[in-house]
Amino acid sequence: RMAAQAEQQHGGARLDVAALPEYAVTGGAHGPAPEIAVPLDGPVLEVMGGKAREHGCYVVLPLVLADAGGLYSNAAVLLDRSGQVAGIYRKVHVVPDSDAQTLEGGLMPGREFPVFECDFGRLAMQICYDMAFDEGWPVLARKGAELVVWPSQWPGKIAPSARALRQGYYILSSTWRNNASLVDP
Repeated sequence: RMAAQAEQQHGGARLDVAALPEYAVTGGAHGPAPEIAVPLDGPVLEVMGGKAREHGCYVVLPLVLADAGGLYSNAAVLLDRSGQVAGIYRKVHVVPDSDAQTLEGGLMPGREFPVFECDFGRLAMQICYDMAFDEGWPVLARKGAELVVWPSQWPGKIAPSARALRQGYYILSSTWRNNASLVDP
């Protein structure tokens, strides 16, 4: 539907980025990370990689990712136009559970703020609660990010606007609810 809408509303233009909301693959699943996490290889990559190829677009695919070695992360995977993995961002600021003993059901926080080369520019990602912390946003600007995709459970607009203004890049939010937006610098 995104590809059809881009073509219809923008005179035959193709879709460059399909940004899905936080937990798009695992949304609605509740429980400890080992019970809800999914591996990227297999059906997830086959289906979503196929859609990237079919529409010739990049896909930002958020999910609770099961990594090798029994580690789990709240991640956003960037698929390129050929459906291959172009990069992975693992959410750095993972939300503490109410018991203060675990993070988002047992997820491991990421440690890096990568920026990925796309054929239209330099793309980076942050996820939901990362918005509340100053650490990653200027790092992405120093690394040359031009577009930061922000999958979230929160449909905020003021904080992304302030980040875009301060850092000088676009922010594309993607939420399950209203206010998914593209904010210019």
